[in-house]
Amino acid sequence: MLTEEEKNEIVDMVVDRVGDMTVERLLLSIPEVVGNLMASAAALTKTNKEFYDKHKEFSKHRDVVASVVEQTEGKNPLLSHAELLEKAVPDIKRRIKKMSGLDMKNVTSKPNLTFDRLDSPSDQHGKL
Repeated sequence: MLTEEEKNEIVDMVVDRVGDMTVERLLLSIPEVVGNLMASAAALTKTNKEFYDKHKEFSKHRDVVASVVEQTEGKNPLLSHAELLEKAVPDIKRRIKKMSGLDMKNVTSKPNLTFDRLDSPSDQHGKL
């Protein structure tokens, strides 16, 4: 018959061995995980290159593309990256068209902060 101390030693040995095996398995899986990440990154790079080759007008508006694709992905989380890109094309075109009318280079350093153009009489402020 084993004493309580001997039982605890056996349990500790088994736990240590299982822990060592777990760490060993984790370490051995690192190359596979890194390989999968590299393959995934390469596939995304290829998809993006094909997308920009197909839509050359978007290459100067990569920030718009990224923003719209993020919004599209939020609404359609189960689509593949290629499907997201194609689904986002009409919204990207719309956003670029809207932004083309904005002057992003000449910004007024001191915008007019007076609200003289309000139509309500002065005694009506704050009332609904």
